[in-house]
Amino acid sequence: MKKIAIRMGVILAIVVACSMFFANTILSITTPKVKFAEVGYRRFEEQISRGAELYFAKTNKITVDGARKTPVTVDQMYVRVGDRVAAGDTICTTKLSTGFAEEVDAASDALVAAQQAYMKNETDNIALVNTIDSDKNEAKRAMDDTSRALADAQAKLLGEAAKAGILLGDDPRTWAGTIQKNGDADLASLMEGVLDAQSAADRASTAFLDTFANSKTKTEVYEFLLRRAELQRELDRAQNKLVALVSVGEAMTTIRAEHEGYIVSLGIQEGTVYDGSAPAYELTAPGEEPALRVEITGVKREFAEGMRADIKAEHGDIRTEVSAVIREGVERKYLHIPLTEEMIAPLGGVRTLLGSGATVRLTYRAQEATTVLPPGAVRSEGDGKGDFIYVADYRYDVWGGYMVARKLPVTVLERGDKEVALQEDLRYGSRPVYQESKPLKEGGRIEEYID
Repeated sequence: MKKIAIRMGVILAIVVACSMFFANTILSITTPKVKFAEVGYRRFEEQISRGAELYFAKTNKITVDGARKTPVTVDQMYVRVGDRVAAGDTICTTKLSTGFAEEVDAASDALVAAQQAYMKNETDNIALVNTIDSDKNEAKRAMDDTSRALADAQAKLLGEAAKAGILLGDDPRTWAGTIQKNGDADLASLMEGVLDAQSAADRASTAFLDTFANSKTKTEVYEFLLRRAELQRELDRAQNKLVALVSVGEAMTTIRAEHEGYIVSLGIQEGTVYDGSAPAYELTAPGEEPALRVEITGVKREFAEGMRADIKAEHGDIRTEVSAVIREGVERKYLHIPLTEEMIAPLGGVRTLLGSGATVRLTYRAQEATTVLPPGAVRSEGDGKGDFIYVADYRYDVWGGYMVARKLPVTVLERGDKEVALQEDLRYGSRPVYQESKPLKEGGRIEEYID
């Protein structure tokens, strides 16, 4: 009996040992394996990638007013959107309409007719004077010579002004003010020549009248002067009309940049008719430099001037910073990042930026240091509220020590793709759990995963 009892005891011990072995094995298999997150304490930092568009704060939409009276057909474009131009650079060349050319021819014929009528009146009256009166003949020749010199000086000034994109008015008395305001030294010199020629013509005309008056009766002189004044007015009207048409034609056959800047948009294209009803082109205001504009509407971060911004470029990022935080209206919010000439070239130029924009990586940093954990360690209840983490609690029983998961409520300050900032200081004692092999539950056993 004693041997049987011993044998049964041995068998029982073996059964208990096997049961414990298999129980521990099963427990080990079903227990979630976890890793412990490293607890950091620093200023929360996040890099945010956003699309950016090229932005100009001030632009001018340029309408060529002359096209309203004289529509033109665009012949050849010399610029594209994104080009930088200087004042006077050619935007495009144009072709004038057939009707405009006919109008110029008609005005030219009218001027010739007015000149002939004026000269006939002069000739008819001079014929009454004795041919031996050399003083009268000399005075007449001097008046004719100075008149031709004045016309030549005016024509040269009009041509050079048109080439420079300056449209002079119908009244020659206003030309000096326009030229002075423009500040072109060459045109100013030509204007002085016109003024000198005008003075010489006035003096010659006065001398002729004085000489002519000495040989005529007062009645004849009076009638001659009346007729002469009438013919002069007709001549002036015909000349001013032709000058205006020629000036418009010169200005309209070449449309030039009004001032320096970047071409932001074009309202004209080759082969189309432009009638001045809309802007021909849009140009950045003088001195206006481009910037990148990044929309941050709805991004829950406190952005400020001076924060780091890296612009993605083909051969390495360009490091710069935010210059301003701008609000537009009630809701829209933008960051402005200025661009220099050195930055524009690596980004493909203004034309590329206008078409496709750029990508900017903003570096956001919190103002104060806090606890930071990997995003996988911070969890929320099913309704998206009640943030918490799991920490390891140590327990003991007759089989030894083990760990269980315990929920610890936390307050999330900021959440990013790579880390989460918490209000609670977890540097001492707490071991946050993450990367579990199986779902965790409050009070459930856990085991540390060992590589």
